[in-house]
Amino acid sequence: MEELQKYKAVFDQFDTSGDNKISQSELKAAMAQLGHHPTDDVLEMAMEELDQDKSGFLNFPEFMEFCQMQPPQGEDPCAKYRQAFEALDTDGSGYIGVDELRVIFESTGAKVSERMLQRIAVKLGGDDGRINFEEFVTLMQSQA
Repeated sequence: MEELQKYKAVFDQFDTSGDNKISQSELKAAMAQLGHHPTDDVLEMAMEELDQDKSGFLNFPEFMEFCQMQPPQGEDPCAKYRQAFEALDTDGSGYIGVDELRVIFESTGAKVSERMLQRIAVKLGGDDGRINFEEFVTLMQSQA
């Protein structure tokens, strides 16, 4: 019961409008307070995954499920993704770019046009077409 109250308190903090649901803009603001700055596309994909009733908002049960998916305090929530990201970031730039996406697709035998690679990079990495670690983690968590 005490844990439920803690989650509700966090939920209420994120729900700045007080309407008992978390909008995409409220989630973005909450993440910014936590030091995360995902692109709007990444946020949209995360909301699509978390919003099980497809209302366009996170209600408290959806928020609870999301929280329970998170690793316990004290563990690095991104540690399991760091190794994968570094393996994909073959040039060590801190980003996964079009060239690295091409290698990923080719390694699976998939034939993807240059135009499609560009579209994928922009969709996942924003206007600069480069996927940073934070965007990669958000993408991977939305696929879990």
